[in-house]
Amino acid sequence: MAQRDIIFLLFPKTHLLDLAGPLQVFYEARNLCRRPIRVQFTSFGEEVQAEQGLGLGRFTAPDRLSPGRGSLICIPGIDFSSFKKGELDMAVRQAEGWVKHAYRQGAGLCSVCSGALLLAEMGLLDYRKCTCHWKCLDYLQQHYPKINLQAGKLYTEDRRIYTSAGMTTGIDLALYLLEQWFGAFVAARVAQELVVSFRREAASPQRDIYSNLQQPFHPAVYKIQEVLLNEPQANHSIEELARIAHLSPRHLTRLFRKHTGKTIQEFKSEARLELARQLLQNRQLGIEEVARKCGYRSARQFRRTWKDAYGVAPSEGRIPG
Repeated sequence: MAQRDIIFLLFPKTHLLDLAGPLQVFYEARNLCRRPIRVQFTSFGEEVQAEQGLGLGRFTAPDRLSPGRGSLICIPGIDFSSFKKGELDMAVRQAEGWVKHAYRQGAGLCSVCSGALLLAEMGLLDYRKCTCHWKCLDYLQQHYPKINLQAGKLYTEDRRIYTSAGMTTGIDLALYLLEQWFGAFVAARVAQELVVSFRREAASPQRDIYSNLQQPFHPAVYKIQEVLLNEPQANHSIEELARIAHLSPRHLTRLFRKHTGKTIQEFKSEARLELARQLLQNRQLGIEEVARKCGYRSARQFRRTWKDAYGVAPSEGRIPG
């Protein structure tokens, strides 16, 4: 699994929540879920005074970083009034060349809240979908008419540039990125740890199977869900799962239905179908290989199960929407 480098680029008057929200998401993915994420902080000043009054320092100098493919430069929001007065113009000019070079080298760019103003000022949002805090929308549209503003969106993605709306939507965007990189289960576990919704504005079909992980319930049930979601290709019997949970098969079966509303077999089937849905996006994988990776006895069994669930053949690759 390739490492993801997250670089927070901080500007004067940065908002702490815009920094702390996504940072905590990536922190939990690394520490709780053991995903290969490295987080670094940089700025073109030796110290940044946050809008809330906290001084931030000890950054890695930008010239010591070489962001490229696999990297994400995350720009938290800044004080809107200070930006309008031109107080950040010098900082933007200092960072512009470095950010553009990183983007040309394959790095992704991510703004939280009013951070989109900084990307727009650099010309990086021209002809791209983007959003911003609701207070900044009119200003953004008037001063940067080349952008494709998505006023009703909580977050957007367009050619490796991600933007999010008001402050806490940086968490939603970070969870979305985790889902893209490591799968929905990792995003759901992090959301549960942070006690937030799985991800707002998500219309993906896996929402139902993962969203109940955020509910407090019996730890043994959660443990079995982890096993089934992490190993959908394995054919665990009820007896094997019961031993993992240190419960009798009958007790586990009763608890699982009580706390999830599903039987273990129903949950296992949903987990396999969701994995298959993700794998089918890779056109290099044949139906037989997808079936094997998802734990089906044969491609024929997989085709029949998929057709029963979605009414179309898996060769279409997508659930009709």
